[in-house]
Amino acid sequence: MSTQDTTQEPKARPKWFGAAAMLLALVLVGLLAWGLRVFLFPSNDEPAADPTTAATQTSPSSASTSASATAAPVEDADAAWDCQADLNSDDTSVADSAPAIEEWVVGGYNVIPFSDFGGCEKLPSTLRVGYAPTQTGSLMAAATYAVALDPAASEQAASDLEAAVAEGPNRVLLGERAQRIRDGLEQSEDTSVIARLTLLGYIQNSYTDDAASYRLIYSAPDASGLEQTLVAQVDLVWEEGDWKLDPASGNDFNTWARYQGQQYVQWGPKS
Repeated sequence: MSTQDTTQEPKARPKWFGAAAMLLALVLVGLLAWGLRVFLFPSNDEPAADPTTAATQTSPSSASTSASATAAPVEDADAAWDCQADLNSDDTSVADSAPAIEEWVVGGYNVIPFSDFGGCEKLPSTLRVGYAPTQTGSLMAAATYAVALDPAASEQAASDLEAAVAEGPNRVLLGERAQRIRDGLEQSEDTSVIARLTLLGYIQNSYTDDAASYRLIYSAPDASGLEQTLVAQVDLVWEEGDWKLDPASGNDFNTWARYQGQQYVQWGPKS
């Protein structure tokens, strides 16, 4: 009796099996290597910035550092006129000592101070604006606006309100009054009185970085030819990059009164 061998032999594997197994092993090794790299060496790389938008995508801290190191000086955003960048920024007190003035020049109906503290910009009406944000700058603006600001004088002078007078309801009323005078509907004041004024000095009522107040002392002949001494209170505010007149009311730029003997700092074209 013969016996039959029933042991099954392994089936033949496909020819492509070895290649597939090798490829799978390579993929597994590659994934393992990538995982180890990410785990052990986390990437700090960031996407490269587009050169055309890099300036807007820079972080605030890096922007300030870069600007301070490489940027050129920029125009002062708080200045109303380009010429103010060249003005003297010395903020010496003028409460007890008068500032030196380069010259007194014709302005409006009288003479006004002119120096490297202002007014560096001459408007079409010839009014000078553009003053340093200092005590001397505010004093020079006060002495100028007291005798040279008159929006009723001409159509060109009408725009002086916006340049030299603080924004508010008083400015609106003063503009309407100036318009009536230019139209011949209202009589203007006698400007010859202003032309006869001579500045003798001033009293500083108060000063801060945002506001200033002065009493300007003037002499002028009265109707009979006798000299009288008058005081004009001129208030100012620092607004939109320049000293501007803060009007006394919607009808008057300043308040005037007779001099009562107060002590003042001598300052003027004849001092």
